[in-house]
Amino acid sequence: MRSQAIWHPAALAAYIRLEFHLSSAAAKGLLRCAASGPYEVYLNGERVGKGLGPAVAEVAMWEQFALDAALREGENVLLVFAIGCGTADWFRAEGKIERSDGAEQVLYTGEPWQVRPADAWQGAAGYVAVLAPTEWAKGKFAGWREAAVVAGPEPRDWSPLPSVESTVWAREVVAFGEVASEGELEWVARPEAMQTAKCVRREALLTSGKTQSLVQATDPARAAYLVLDFGRLIRGFPHLRLRGQAGAVVDLGFAGAAGAVESRLRYVCCDGLQEWTAPQLVACRYLVVRIGSCPEGMKIDSVSLVERRVDVAARGRFTTVGEDWERLWQTGEQTLAANRQEGYVLGEDRLNWDQLYVWAMNDLCATSNVDTARAVLAGSGGPLDGEQACFYALFVELAQRYGGDRLTAEWLANLVDSLQTAEAEGASATATIALRAGAWLAISTLCRRIGDRQQAIQCERAYHRARKQLQAAWSEEQGLFADAPGAADCSRWTNALVLYFALANPKQQARVAEHLSGDSASDDLWQAFFVAGALWQAGADTAALAYVQRKWGRLLTRPGQTWGEKAGSLAAQPGPESLLTAHVLGVAPRAEGILEIRPQLSGLERAEGVVPTSHGDVEVAWGAYGGGFSARLTVPHDGETHLSVPRCDKRFPQIEINGETVWRNEKAHPNFHVQELISEEERVVMVLRRAGEYEVSVE
Repeated sequence: MRSQAIWHPAALAAYIRLEFHLSSAAAKGLLRCAASGPYEVYLNGERVGKGLGPAVAEVAMWEQFALDAALREGENVLLVFAIGCGTADWFRAEGKIERSDGAEQVLYTGEPWQVRPADAWQGAAGYVAVLAPTEWAKGKFAGWREAAVVAGPEPRDWSPLPSVESTVWAREVVAFGEVASEGELEWVARPEAMQTAKCVRREALLTSGKTQSLVQATDPARAAYLVLDFGRLIRGFPHLRLRGQAGAVVDLGFAGAAGAVESRLRYVCCDGLQEWTAPQLVACRYLVVRIGSCPEGMKIDSVSLVERRVDVAARGRFTTVGEDWERLWQTGEQTLAANRQEGYVLGEDRLNWDQLYVWAMNDLCATSNVDTARAVLAGSGGPLDGEQACFYALFVELAQRYGGDRLTAEWLANLVDSLQTAEAEGASATATIALRAGAWLAISTLCRRIGDRQQAIQCERAYHRARKQLQAAWSEEQGLFADAPGAADCSRWTNALVLYFALANPKQQARVAEHLSGDSASDDLWQAFFVAGALWQAGADTAALAYVQRKWGRLLTRPGQTWGEKAGSLAAQPGPESLLTAHVLGVAPRAEGILEIRPQLSGLERAEGVVPTSHGDVEVAWGAYGGGFSARLTVPHDGETHLSVPRCDKRFPQIEINGETVWRNEKAHPNFHVQELISEEERVVMVLRRAGEYEVSVE
């Protein structure tokens, strides 16, 4: 027997209950749940988990909760408080309990689960505390009926990193006064001075502790009004703790930026001490608070947010001459930390695959942890159109390259079908053709990893067709690729993608790179990422670094902790971190477990850093002084490493590794460390097979 989707036949929000008996003590218990909206799970009155439903994934996902600590021998009551979206609501749960006597007990939604309307939840009108049953979390109240079996999707399995919750208080009160108590809560920059309302010790709302704020509104038409500033964009659950009176109203408004309330929530108090955490996740920097209908003084201990985030240790590091580079890297770390939950959080554009592709690259270069990228793939419904299908393929290849997951033939077939459909549509936009070329090459790499050589060859043929097709858009007069063959416009986005995927010939590269090197106010940070990457890919490394300094370096003096905050954007914004590690430090994992270290000097005298990989941390420190080059490296694995060093414009460079000559007069010298040497026009590549520390010099 499998679980069935259940719900109350006529309720927006519902309590869902199961009573079960354990004849012996439980050794272990695990419950997985899925629902059409957010929900909370309680066992014997103790909360064991909180599910976000569609807030964390595009499709229905199983979320897992440990029951061990709350299980007990004898009678147990499992209670779920679930909020629907208003149409086709459902909830499913499957549990397994291992008893100490060795027996196993399973829990599946269906019979004999019970439901009851959660009358306290009024939908958009908020929550009326007086309507909640006494000790509702224990589930021991009247009014239960048999759950109705409803239609519901089959949830997917996934294994996201565990989330943690912590209470965050605002940093300051930025507005304070009195407003009308009726009407929709709005942003009021200069509320009227308090006359019939009062709020004593408002600073108590900025911290936990024994001090409480005293609020009163004697006129039913007036209310106390405050705007709290958290100093940064926070994603969390609104939290109240107060000693109130029945009927007092606390209106909460959430704003990402000053000036406009974007969403609202109302809490209507009951008598006495009460603590309430809203089940819905919100995102805001400013919390607007309006308190009315309290003729007697009401003590408020906390108006805060319970922040939900997934913590991943950042091991990467990058620095070079000047303090700004360390600050730039730290801003990138803070941006990743602030925008990571079970997946990467990008607001309404969460599943925009070009953004997710950039996000994953920055994450992997800083942490090497691929779990978040895997969770994004598991929780997605797939791409929606041709361009997004291309970025989706690039994201899949990136996650596989870092994580080493073995993809199924079915998954690869779906990727191929998506690209073939996009190609059959015949889109003639040059940017789309460039994207398709990059995606075909990525899928070819995936096919070779699972041993499907025939399909890989077909993908490579499609790549070459797209590359040839691009030449029809080349404008010799402008020295750029037109947005479509014969078109007059030659956008930066189009030309950035052509260079980013290395689709132009050397002469075309040079002319396009010269154009992209110029500053452009039209480049937002997402486009800037691909422009900078295109310049490095084309070998214009000095221009690429200068472009990064212009687009991101200028933001460092602005207030805020993340790139989004510094750019004045409510949406998440990317940094250039993965570009710096992949090009300036030159560290990047390649196909078949090959590690490449290929520093591009980018006009710098030195650079150093740490790049975490699935093999371990790669440490790089290089310098370019007096026309030569030297580097210290720590290689973490015994697999194949391609160490590429610049010739430094020397016709016959001499290269030493760990004090022994390996290249002189254009000839390789046998060496214990180097298995093979490859001569290129501007570089010499040494193939290493052993982990260890290396010192390299080019003279």
